[in-house]
Amino acid sequence: MTGQISLLAILAVAMFGGEATAQLYAKPVSAPGTPYEMDGYRVLPPPGKDWFEQKREKPYVYFGKRLKSRTHSFIAIALSVPMDEKFEKPAEFLDYVFKLLAAAKDERNTVIESRVELDGTLGRFCVRYYTKAEDRDAAYAKGKVLLAETFGVSCLHPDRRDLVIDVSYTERGHATEVSAELRAEGESFVRSLKFMPR
Repeated sequence: MTGQISLLAILAVAMFGGEATAQLYAKPVSAPGTPYEMDGYRVLPPPGKDWFEQKREKPYVYFGKRLKSRTHSFIAIALSVPMDEKFEKPAEFLDYVFKLLAAAKDERNTVIESRVELDGTLGRFCVRYYTKAEDRDAAYAKGKVLLAETFGVSCLHPDRRDLVIDVSYTERGHATEVSAELRAEGESFVRSLKFMPR
């Protein structure tokens, strides 16, 4: 169950954690084309200006985008988590990810929509997911509800079925702050995922 708890925790940060990661250090991304080689995978940092690294250890890296609005945040997260559960079929892993997303909760956010689907473009055991949540107590929002939308992919490592790799991005803000340009940068980050031998 250790892997499930860790993955659930990180999914909750991705879905709700625009402010949670804002407290970490902020190191500007100085070489956007240079891959980050992590535990079992590598990713490119999101393209575009004003990205910074918020936290990095061997299993994970968090990126944030410096934005002008205090109610608008954009984060990108990649991580690997050991997995105790075994999955014989991709549909079993799909169901597992769906249940994790349904269990991800915190005190101020309410999930109002979630979707999962198998995505074979990165690997046989890869699941694309989407969630939309309402944030009712964000700093600087002056009591107004903000929307947090998370797009991501969770994959079992093709050579090590005891390792889950998750890459996602979350945009939170007012409906008028949603940015197609930012989401294109987030999608580029997700698509940059490559598996590496452990």
